[in-house]
Amino acid sequence: MANDLGSPSRRGTAGHTVPQTASIKGPPSHSSPLSPLREGLSRSAVEELSRQKGEPDWMLQKRLQAWDAYERIPTPLGRRGDLGTLRAFANFKFQQLSPYVPSNGNGALPAVIEQSLQDALVDARAGLVVQRNASVVRVELDEQLKKAGVILTDLDSAVREYPELVQKYFMTKCVPVESNKYTALHAAFWSGGIFLYIPKGVEIEDPILTQIWIDSPASAIFTHTLIIADDESSVHYVEEYNSSFEGEQPSLLDGVVEVYVKSAAHVEFSNLQDLGQNVWHITNKNAVHEKDGSTTWVMADIGSKVTLANIGAGLTGNGSAAELVGVFFTDRDQRYSINTLSLHDAVSTNAETQVKGVLTDDSRVEFGGMIRIQPKAQQTASFLSAHILLLSSIWADRKCRAEAIPGLEIGANDVRASHGATVSKIDDEQLFYLMVRGIPQDEAERIIVQGFFEPVLQRIPLENLRTRLRRSIVRRMSGAYETEADTWVDAQERWEVEGVDEYAVSLDKPKEAEEILLTEY
Repeated sequence: MANDLGSPSRRGTAGHTVPQTASIKGPPSHSSPLSPLREGLSRSAVEELSRQKGEPDWMLQKRLQAWDAYERIPTPLGRRGDLGTLRAFANFKFQQLSPYVPSNGNGALPAVIEQSLQDALVDARAGLVVQRNASVVRVELDEQLKKAGVILTDLDSAVREYPELVQKYFMTKCVPVESNKYTALHAAFWSGGIFLYIPKGVEIEDPILTQIWIDSPASAIFTHTLIIADDESSVHYVEEYNSSFEGEQPSLLDGVVEVYVKSAAHVEFSNLQDLGQNVWHITNKNAVHEKDGSTTWVMADIGSKVTLANIGAGLTGNGSAAELVGVFFTDRDQRYSINTLSLHDAVSTNAETQVKGVLTDDSRVEFGGMIRIQPKAQQTASFLSAHILLLSSIWADRKCRAEAIPGLEIGANDVRASHGATVSKIDDEQLFYLMVRGIPQDEAERIIVQGFFEPVLQRIPLENLRTRLRRSIVRRMSGAYETEADTWVDAQERWEVEGVDEYAVSLDKPKEAEEILLTEY
């Protein structure tokens, strides 16, 4: 396949810790400073945003068509008897938000963001993008990758510098504008965003890190990530969502991620959503695969007030494959609606979805997973597994609730497909097993949660992300931040847990026995 840029194809590997000579830039230059838009969503606000950015007419027309679609598409309300997440979004006061809030300051990042970059999920990185509110404020890329033809820039710049690529791939096939009401709203008001192109044969060894920050209340942020991995290329992309503002006045993050995986390319996309509980979150992610292309989605959701997430994999190329590993933990009155789709539309495709989550307090989670196999998708293998653990009984004062609904739509006759989902509370016998050995109830619950999560955490390739998730989960269960060594312990080092949980931590590499003093009764 010819390189989309028309330049000679290159084959090789690259990726190192970003040197000091890597490019660092702020938001794209304009003839006059960009101003925040007044609160409220309207057609005139769309026109003003495009005018301020100095966009070409084709992008303005795409925005206006998206606004028309947003007004035309009915608001999704969910089904009768569900847990009410879609209805909560239907009642959200979008008109009290400003649809464009540029970054404040003179380019210097706040201390909280600088510290976050020091504690980022990756140690060595091949590139970095930081978006603050609606503006990309920092872009870095390894010089060797630049020479290899890799493009990493903000999407505003890509509209001007690579219009043929943006017109071809932006919200056309992967996440179409009219996928739902909120994708149409996103297409009308997107700003900032990330554009990544990997040329044919280029393998990026170190991760590319993106951090998206919201530090402005009553703002609507519409970030967009567009990744194009050309033939036989590979990349590990890491995206973090964070917020740092106080108060009850909510903000909105409405994001879209589009990943195009060309022939024999591989994209590993890891995402940590750790927004404050004064942020409402909508995300639509999808990947489109050509022949032998593959993706790995790693989704970790622990923040936000309300989250509406749609994650998909379009397996349209013969031999393509997709894997989704998802983890979530909710507390207080958080609301999540998570939907996954494995769409098989070619021969010999494979997909596996594994999601695990824990709820406590008054939180609610709705999970819907779908495997859809089209008539021509013979020799398909597709598997879906979702398991949810409740830490508070529905009969207690704390009433967390969850529902998991998997689905199969099979139009071919030569397939292997299965799905399963469970929602349950901690088994009393498991709890009793640990407590009679002198382990306090809160610590016993933590051990069971560890055994529940650990197999899926071990499938997350990024070690720092595994560590961050363990610490976040334990912190929220105990109400205090501790070191990982003091919290997420290797249970086999400290006590016998055989029979506690069928998903207990693996004993493949037992360490030296350690004497445990148990309370005698």
